[in-house]
Amino acid sequence: MNACQALTMGPIKMRKKENLEEFAYDSIVALILENHYKPGDFLLEAEITERLNLKSRTPVHHALGQLVAKGFLDKKSKKGCFIPSLTPEDAEHVFFARENIESQAAASAALHASNEDIDELQMILQEEVETGESGDIIGYSAINETFHSFIAQISKNKYLQQYSQHIFWRSNCYVFFRYYQFKVSMAEREFKISPAQHMKITEAIAKRDADKAGKLMKQHVRRTFEGIFKNR
Repeated sequence: MNACQALTMGPIKMRKKENLEEFAYDSIVALILENHYKPGDFLLEAEITERLNLKSRTPVHHALGQLVAKGFLDKKSKKGCFIPSLTPEDAEHVFFARENIESQAAASAALHASNEDIDELQMILQEEVETGESGDIIGYSAINETFHSFIAQISKNKYLQQYSQHIFWRSNCYVFFRYYQFKVSMAEREFKISPAQHMKITEAIAKRDADKAGKLMKQHVRRTFEGIFKNR
């Protein structure tokens, strides 16, 4: 059962303690994807805890903290977590930073990834294809994040890994609100286009072609930006 299904069901059955934070995290992402929250809205722990039929605010508190740490949410002292306002200028800056950071990560991965790393990257890619074919937007968003974060991980550069994750989630504010929610048909196209581009990036990394891997990643991120703002 995914987070969206859980939100439409009755009282949640008892869950293992270690799964509650993951459930809260997935459910919050699902609520955002389903347009329950908009840029500028505060995500209140008490309201979300009640909505998810949880007995404690702790899992929700931790999940919101993760989203703040990743750059997807902002936080104001004494007011809580909120979805940051989105502007074309900010989007241009975010995606410019992302395409340059992630292109460097892909190039570094081509030079430093082990054969085992590449095997795992190919397995992630296969899972992405299968998830896209199922039409599961939330599941696809998760595996897409896994693909990009794993490339940063196998770059073997801790700074690229750190900044790649943060900028990826900041850009996801725009992906979620300007792409998936209002352009479902575009999201369906994304299930076909992104895996094909990811496959080319993976092939370049496997061939140890740093220059090509970096260029392909930069083009991939730029296409995402243009798909959101120029082809609506």
